[in-house]
Amino acid sequence: MTRPTRRQFVSGALGATLATMTLGDPLRYAPVTFANYEAPDPNDPNDPNAIVDPDKEIAKPYVGWKPGELDLHFIHTGVTENTFHIYPDGTTALVDCGDRQWQNFGKVSWNPTHSDDAACTPKPNASRRPGEWVARYISRLLPDRDSIDYVLASHFHTDHIGDGRHGAGMTSGRGEDYQLSGIAHVGEFYHFGTAFDRGYPSYDAPTTWAPKERENLVKFWKYKERTDGLRREEFQVGALDQIKLLHEPQRYDFHIRNLARNGVAWTGQEGQTRDFFALNQENYKNNTNENTRSLAMVVQYGDFRFYTGGDLCGTLVDSEGKDADYEGYVGNVVGPCDVCKTNHHSSGDAMRPSFVSAVQSRVYITCCWWQGHLNAKTSAIMCDEKLYSGPRLLCPTDTHPLNADMLRDKPWRNRLCERGGHVVVKVYDNGARYKVYFLTADDESMRVNLVFGPFESTGRKRQRANA
Repeated sequence: MTRPTRRQFVSGALGATLATMTLGDPLRYAPVTFANYEAPDPNDPNDPNAIVDPDKEIAKPYVGWKPGELDLHFIHTGVTENTFHIYPDGTTALVDCGDRQWQNFGKVSWNPTHSDDAACTPKPNASRRPGEWVARYISRLLPDRDSIDYVLASHFHTDHIGDGRHGAGMTSGRGEDYQLSGIAHVGEFYHFGTAFDRGYPSYDAPTTWAPKERENLVKFWKYKERTDGLRREEFQVGALDQIKLLHEPQRYDFHIRNLARNGVAWTGQEGQTRDFFALNQENYKNNTNENTRSLAMVVQYGDFRFYTGGDLCGTLVDSEGKDADYEGYVGNVVGPCDVCKTNHHSSGDAMRPSFVSAVQSRVYITCCWWQGHLNAKTSAIMCDEKLYSGPRLLCPTDTHPLNADMLRDKPWRNRLCERGGHVVVKVYDNGARYKVYFLTADDESMRVNLVFGPFESTGRKRQRANA
């Protein structure tokens, strides 16, 4: 497949109407109304999540990124988890982009434990694969860029990296033939600088076992190394600024701390890690939960702190065969954050009280592609003021219609945004403040449906107070 030029890609991707639109252009939309909108209450000035929109951004195209801002984009395809970061100096990172079988909703169950009726609806529609939707979204943000500085595959599951069986088609004649799916599909439209995954370089830790989806991704990595200058690096647990600003690193108080990989977690002390698989030989023999192997890190900009950890969860046992609470340990190393991407899509086996009480997040963002990703148990945990006090905002990218009965009369519902769509966190004023946006995922207009904030960044201050 021939890579299109930047102009061809933008023009072809957005169509005649949107191709001429910049992010600041006014568009004609009907005013957003809240007649049937569930909590948080946009008209209650006493609600800490009240939508006041002082900058009059609702119903307009998203303002975009500018130097000095940290943008975190949770791109909603309804099918997978996809995150794109723009750091204050313009350094970029793609953190996961998946794909999976979803063509026959309501007819074929791609997984016997997840019926297609319970799957979220593909967004904007089912005409393209998730990787192409993600590439188009990134192109609207940064139309003059043809490269992404970092790409991270948090772990080897299809909804995070792509599927070796399903995608836009197989490559041919590249020496490393692979399915154009997920991360590899985005790679058709963008150069990648440095890549990280949980297995490189030896792919034998904690064991040689891995889901077969890994093979497709590694073939893609090898092809890009040979033809496009991709570099792969080992994700070093505990490292500070292995992932760093590449353009103006001295200008901003910005750092990324690598926290976990393959069940190995940073202890909080420089150069020290703890291997949870090594606590008991049974972990090597019995644990084939790919989620326990996820990469995790904390992004810090000024006083703002953001945690992301793939699908980090699962049970590893200690020397006595008891649950070692790996997730809770990582949470304690993370410490207080302003925004937390929920572990394992906020499913019932993740977001333990031990983790939530440690990260004490103001905002929890869940990337949803299945009904169960808006989970009653974990939502209650994240809103439990016995764990820590203060306001919370739950931001799932989708609230499945089948959850209507589950949501009824839930005490935490007034902290849940039920609108759905792309979720964007914008951090500005040198990290001192941030907003949370919901953009429509029904089309490519980047229309702002909701804005929460501005909120004061307090993560770093609270982390220091707890030290």
